Amino acid sequence: MSDKEDAAARKPRAVGRRRLLSGVGAGGLAAAVAVFGRSSPSYAANWHCCTLVHNPPNMSLSECKYTSGSYTYYYNWTCRDGSKTCQCCEHYIYGVSRANGSAGSCS
Repeated sequence: MSDKEDAAARKPRAVGRRRLLSGVGAGGLAAAVAVFGRSSPSYAANWHCCTLVHNPPNMSLSECKYTSGSYTYYYNWTCRDGSKTCQCCEHYIYGVSRANGSAGSCS
């Protein structure tokens, strides 16, 4: 055996990511929950297909579309959630970057 072959034979093998993670198992998962806590479930689609700022909606569609003078405005759009068509609305106050109200209705 040459020196090169001998060195290669003695070199420790790298632990692959899958092998490392499979060794962690349930104990590692329990430790992660203990350290980081449980997260709330995420809503990938948010409220149906609307992706509203406030989930669930915190006002009706008629309230959302109501504007009092030049200090408020709203965005209104529709989307499809499978066989349902949804009307979506976000209500804003000028000068505030986040919506103060969200509404939606699907039928």
